[in-house]
Amino acid sequence: MRRFKKAIAVISAAACASCISGCTPTEAVSSGLLRDIYKDVFRIGAAVMPYSLDKYENILPHFNSITAENSMKWRVTEPSEGKYDYTDGDALVEWANAHDTAVRGHCLLWYKSLPAWVSGKAADRESALEIIDERVAQTIGHFGSSIYAWDVVNEALCNTVTSDMLESGEFYRTNVSGAGVVDWYALCGFDFIERAFVAAADARSALGLDFDLYYNDYGLNNPNKREACVRLVERLRNNDVPIDGVGMQAHYKLSDYLADKDGFMREFENSIVAFTELGVDVQITELDIRVYANKDEPQRFDKLPLDVETAQAEMFGRIFEICRKYASPHRVGTGKVTGITTWGVADANNAQNSAMHKEYPLLFSIESTPKKAYYSIIDF
Repeated sequence: MRRFKKAIAVISAAACASCISGCTPTEAVSSGLLRDIYKDVFRIGAAVMPYSLDKYENILPHFNSITAENSMKWRVTEPSEGKYDYTDGDALVEWANAHDTAVRGHCLLWYKSLPAWVSGKAADRESALEIIDERVAQTIGHFGSSIYAWDVVNEALCNTVTSDMLESGEFYRTNVSGAGVVDWYALCGFDFIERAFVAAADARSALGLDFDLYYNDYGLNNPNKREACVRLVERLRNNDVPIDGVGMQAHYKLSDYLADKDGFMREFENSIVAFTELGVDVQITELDIRVYANKDEPQRFDKLPLDVETAQAEMFGRIFEICRKYASPHRVGTGKVTGITTWGVADANNAQNSAMHKEYPLLFSIESTPKKAYYSIIDF
């Protein structure tokens, strides 16, 4: 028997927020707060910016986890070597502590969004590994027990992994350049990934903290990239390097789903199975569903059409349904799905919006009201 019926009354976000405290479990569920509906399943999160805390004060009570969209990236926290600025990250943590909300750390090491000084300092393998050590230890030391999971390494795999890459084993991101970019793989090979996880685990142990270490990437529902990620995790494990989970970013296009609905969901589920079979957990870390097939398409509508919104809701519903299926280990020794985070709070602030069009990719509308997608994920 389904826990919730499609006939559930439309509850405004403001009404939901009014029941964030002081109500019985039945009242909390009837309020429609996602954090209460999913309290026995997994965490429900959103990526936020500091301005989100006031702008979306009526929606944020839905979430019991937040991810710093940009505020904890290296470019922000250490703009000049040795000169740290945690102002924005601390503001998110302070808000989270006051609102009984957990914080995911994003991210300790990425090839992008780096302060300019890093590319000059990372002149060779040894210098690169040394500054990775310092970055990881300093950041974990600052935020301490405020973080329940860190994306330790972000996007170390190639955008697209081919069969030839799998055969050769050369599927790691390299040949990257530009402002705020460092080619970690060219400097260090696989050692940069291993070093970041070792440094994070060492800091965790030394400080007596309890947080999970994640590898985070996009396109992991693609079979070849999934296999590359499996090999990455296995290599870390074989070298006795701690890793607790894989973050599947899940920046998806509605058109890809509509082209082959069952095939799309099958590969999504296959990835969850593949990663949890390794004994690590999975989180969907950056979920959004874009309604345009290409980023350069001109705006075709000023309001999300009913048929498009309905199809998007169906896709959201199926993603959540699969994740609920693996919210407990599917056999002894496997991992599980421990959370879903949308990349933004409402359609108005999602990073996928472009100069050409709005993408309408989240659970809450531009007007900050629940969309059909919201109702699709509570219908279980």
